[in-house]
Amino acid sequence: MSGDGPSGLSTTARCNSLAPVYTRLTMQSFNQVMAGRLLAAVCALTFAFAPEAPAAIEAAKALDPVPLEAAEPLDPVLLEPAGRAAEPARQDAIEPAAEAGQRDPADSLEPTPIDTGEAVKPTLVKVYAIANPPDLLSPWQALGTEKYVGSGVIIDGQRVLTNAHLVANQVSIEVKRQGMTRRYEARVAHIGHQCDLALLEVDEPGFFENVEPVELGTLPKLQDTADVYGFPIGGESISVTSGIVSRMEIGTYTHSYSDLLIVQIDAALNPGNSGGPVVAGGKIVGIAVQTMEGAENVGYMIPAPIVNHFLEDIEDGSFDGFPSLGVGWQTVESRALRDALGLRSDETGGLVNRVNAGSSVDGIVKPGDVLLAIDGNEVAEDLTIGLGEHGRITASYAVQRKHVGEEIEITIARGNRRIIQSVILKNEPTLVAGPHHDRKPTYLILGGLVFQPLSWDYLDFLYDWRYDLAYYAYVEYFRTPERRQVILLSKVLAASLNRGYHNWDNAIVKTVQGETPRDMTHLASIIDSARGDRFEIVTESDKRLVLDLAEARAQSAAILERYGVSRDRSADLSAGSSSLNAGR
Repeated sequence: MSGDGPSGLSTTARCNSLAPVYTRLTMQSFNQVMAGRLLAAVCALTFAFAPEAPAAIEAAKALDPVPLEAAEPLDPVLLEPAGRAAEPARQDAIEPAAEAGQRDPADSLEPTPIDTGEAVKPTLVKVYAIANPPDLLSPWQALGTEKYVGSGVIIDGQRVLTNAHLVANQVSIEVKRQGMTRRYEARVAHIGHQCDLALLEVDEPGFFENVEPVELGTLPKLQDTADVYGFPIGGESISVTSGIVSRMEIGTYTHSYSDLLIVQIDAALNPGNSGGPVVAGGKIVGIAVQTMEGAENVGYMIPAPIVNHFLEDIEDGSFDGFPSLGVGWQTVESRALRDALGLRSDETGGLVNRVNAGSSVDGIVKPGDVLLAIDGNEVAEDLTIGLGEHGRITASYAVQRKHVGEEIEITIARGNRRIIQSVILKNEPTLVAGPHHDRKPTYLILGGLVFQPLSWDYLDFLYDWRYDLAYYAYVEYFRTPERRQVILLSKVLAASLNRGYHNWDNAIVKTVQGETPRDMTHLASIIDSARGDRFEIVTESDKRLVLDLAEARAQSAAILERYGVSRDRSADLSAGSSSLNAGR
């Protein structure tokens, strides 16, 4: 895919026609697998073949600039949630638990490394997690517990490195070293959902006894041979598969819908391999993370530069994530376009079309500028930069390999001027938020009307594909000062008060009480301060919803009780007064 085509891409997951589906390697339930596959199929087929797609969306897609974070030459698209399956039966009868304060004699491992494989095996960890994820369609409650099984590896500092998607929304984590019989309780020390990595800690020191961590390596070369270690489905013992490093690019991470450096390897990866180390040359060069559904032996790993970035990031105690410039741009391969922009024959770069509000270059770069270089790396006409012996890669990598808060220089062509400008890097959100992990969803209820912000995982929860919602996820994804979130009237809790609106759901809110809400916090302020006789909403399709404001406030508590909802809003909106008695 060229960078200036009608892509409709966002800085997160995207839906292009006839695109591959990536699957995380954790075990999940059959129903969620099928729901994810259905959504992926509908997305691909609809965008590829549906002639009834609204003209406005198609036109917008054709004009939409490619974001800097999504200018990769290939087409990863809609990503399916990880498949879950029941955890393999535990053989408790042959795994006697040691008494409290004692270690099983079998836990005293004294590895004598003979080769790379023998050095790696003692560091391998099987991870058992129980999660209780939120129910985004009823955001005041959880879906219920689910079991996950995956892999991990012991690294320096007596820590276990694994995937974030394996331990997201966890309520319990246990780990067991290769060759041991006992499980140990573990906890999440640090987690980076954007790059799908997590560090676990185990308080009992015996867990790390007599183990020598394998050193972290660097980015492997194409055609390098690598071994993948883990505990995939089908057995309790360790599995080792080998493959060739076949591709490295900026690709989409299924867990976060973020576009980061990812490496493809043609090794057999299966559910349960998630979090296992990929080893080449005696060093860990990556962590297994996902596969491409429908393709044989096409797996992906989080490469060592991303792992090292994560480990450096959390040294201050928090995960800041990967920065971006926050622009949409296009290639300047056309000679006529280059001449119109005043570029010299020896100059290449990317034409900026959009700038995200609050981004790293907001107020510095303008639409119409040409980005010639980023951090000293010349941007080619296909929006790539050189990566030494590894070839070329999407220019966003020049930014992503830096840390949030660091300063870089960019070179801009603005007419006849050439400007070198310093930029402080940020990791700013897009209009449609990323998935909800380890936090409760945001919601607000008044008179049975449920309001929520549009997010990527909310889209995944929907069984009916909605073009109007997808438009903001895949096309109009840039934030502005006037709009920082897309707010939905997600459902109506039916009551006599709101009769006539019981079938309303997933309506995009345009105005509330005559005001356009910037985000959920602003919406709460509008509702809490509402005055007058009526409460009125206008949707983006210009439909009107009107309630008696006093009755809505008076009956809200009874409606919440009837539907088993304890609060009229999520905790993050609770700093202000409740809408149940506000405005009186």
